[in-house]
Amino acid sequence: MQVRDRLILAAEQQFADKGALDARLSDIRGEVGVSVGALYHHFPDKTALYHGVWDHALTDYQVAFWAAVRDHETAEGGIRAGVEAHLQWVTDHPARATILTGTRPKNSLHGDSDNRDFFRKVVTFWRTHAAYGSLRGLDFDIAYTLWLGPAQEYSRLWLAGAVEKPPSAVAPALADAAWRAVQRPRRRGGLR
Repeated sequence: MQVRDRLILAAEQQFADKGALDARLSDIRGEVGVSVGALYHHFPDKTALYHGVWDHALTDYQVAFWAAVRDHETAEGGIRAGVEAHLQWVTDHPARATILTGTRPKNSLHGDSDNRDFFRKVVTFWRTHAAYGSLRGLDFDIAYTLWLGPAQEYSRLWLAGAVEKPPSAVAPALADAAWRAVQRPRRRGGLR
């Protein structure tokens, strides 16, 4: 593993445990076992390191989420898979999830084009299934909130220690709720 990657992983845990303000570069550097120069070669300051950690977490999340959604041909399969992937990712990566539920850094290194590409794919999934009558024809910001809002809130509660069951344990219930919230209601007689 490259030094930069090891620094990001060590910083991820420090930032998640202590917060960006209280995490110390000397602790991160010491955990990785690199010199001051090696740290500053990759990250000129703590803000740059935080950006790197945040961007790494976001990219990892988006890859996992899209991989789960894109593998489903049906709207229901994709909606359920997205919720389940979100909750499994949070369970598997609590430090990264803690970073992402915090404040997004200004001028994030995560390129706008990367974010646009992710949302373009997800919006295309949504609009395609809405056009075929499987999903409600909602503005995507509302649709996304109905789709993942409860899963995100449960994840925040778990990360804060307010609930005990890990997010992956409640995935079936939240996936059912998401599907009920976003599916296009059937008309009388079973027609759509």
